[in-house]
Amino acid sequence: MVMVEVTGIIVAGGRSSRMGQDKALLQLGGVTVLERIAAVLGQVAKRVIVVTRDAQQYREFDLETTKDLYPGLGPLSGIHAGLSASRTEWGIVVACDMPFVQPEILCALLTHVTNWAAAQETNSEQGKQQVQGDHTTLTGNGSLPQPAQPELQAVIASVDGRIHPLLGIYHQSVLPSAEQCLRSDRLRLIDWLDSLNVHYETAGDWPGASLEMWRQAVFNMNYPQDYQTTVEQLEHIQKRTERVQNLENPER
Repeated sequence: MVMVEVTGIIVAGGRSSRMGQDKALLQLGGVTVLERIAAVLGQVAKRVIVVTRDAQQYREFDLETTKDLYPGLGPLSGIHAGLSASRTEWGIVVACDMPFVQPEILCALLTHVTNWAAAQETNSEQGKQQVQGDHTTLTGNGSLPQPAQPELQAVIASVDGRIHPLLGIYHQSVLPSAEQCLRSDRLRLIDWLDSLNVHYETAGDWPGASLEMWRQAVFNMNYPQDYQTTVEQLEHIQKRTERVQNLENPER
């Protein structure tokens, strides 16, 4: 199955005030969290954009950046800026403080979009054949029916009953409503999502990603103790991987 083409969007425009330093630049396993997430996104997206307050903020990295169009207005501004800079119909969004996002999770989100797009294409072809075979139906005022708002505008991760708007896929059609919310200072992501056609991808629904993968993916670092927990988890994962490799290759 060919996946829908998407742009990877890393939302990194926050001030990291609770962490006390830029979360995206924290080191994990010899690389920054930003580089780690960009590498994972690069496995499903040809283009990865980092949304930041300052275009020069991450100039030392070989990463494309774009500035918030509505600076200081939180994550909604980051999603809006990333989608505005995108040239694809869909954008896959990950927060810069989610160090354990794995390709399997992104593929689960992408698979739902791909299946929906394939179904839409099939329905469109069937509709064309029906129109060619029958007369075109007019609306009550005698005009042709107008295309409706997309039936799917976002696919958002839902883990243990909690939704995670900064781990999801968004359609370009969400931009007008996002801009309207930003202009009117209505910044709560949950309220914005309520106005969209959203599918909440529940952890465990896709066989390619375990519940534990989902729980790790939505873990985010807000405080120094969260970072310390992340370092310890990563060390544990690496040691476990090494043990498995040694068992599989005892002569190494």
